Amino acid sequence: HLISSVKGDNKYKIKIKTNDEYKDKADVIILCVRTPDILSTFQFVEKISHKDTIIFSISNGFGIGYALQKRFNNYVLDANFVGKCRWYNRQDVEFLQQREYCELNFSPRNTDINQKLLKKITQDFIDSGMNTALMSNKEFTEISYERLITRSPFEATCIYYNVNANEITGEKRETFENLCNELLLLANAMNINIRSDFLDEYYKNFELYKQRDDANVYSSILNDMKINQKSEIDFLFFIVIELAKEYNITLPTYFKIAEKFKEYN
Repeated sequence: HLISSVKGDNKYKIKIKTNDEYKDKADVIILCVRTPDILSTFQFVEKISHKDTIIFSISNGFGIGYALQKRFNNYVLDANFVGKCRWYNRQDVEFLQQREYCELNFSPRNTDINQKLLKKITQDFIDSGMNTALMSNKEFTEISYERLITRSPFEATCIYYNVNANEITGEKRETFENLCNELLLLANAMNINIRSDFLDEYYKNFELYKQRDDANVYSSILNDMKINQKSEIDFLFFIVIELAKEYNITLPTYFKIAEKFKEYN
């Protein structure tokens, strides 16, 4: 039962199977799990995929498509989901979408992918009420990296100092801005084009963000750590460390924080 400000009030018949019950080979596999749970899906994905299966994840983070490509000899899409909406899972299996904007951008990592199937996937998401775009690899990388900048330094500052957004001032603010600037250095090393006014615009938005009175002003990684739950730290923080090593660039602030939290990697 879906109650949605976009799709209205509808009931759908959906066939659901457990991992053990599913015996088919899938043409398209979409990983709809939390970022820290992606690795736990790999064994099942291998079981149900064939050589032409298209695989992608809608989880947040940078480099997830890269990780999938390293593991699977399949057709992998880079994907980036932005859901300005909230979903509630109630006991009567009713879901409520409160806000109207959902966006999914993706880009094929393989040039010989089935274009007809790719267009069908795009249209399915558009029909579901999402703003969906099929992008070039360059365009996708730039957008997803900008989103990394708006998440990674904030999360890293919060876990390092055990603070929320409202407390990022003074030394903490300096650390936050150092992390942002280090991501620009990494972007330059990776030949990723980030517009010159991006950080200025982000800082203005961040000040507005700090004024919000809801759970989003807290770091999701820090919250997960506090309740001893797996977090998004790999694809929002440690991916930066791995890329810095790969491109032979030193990021002193990132490396300092990584040393403190290396047991989470």
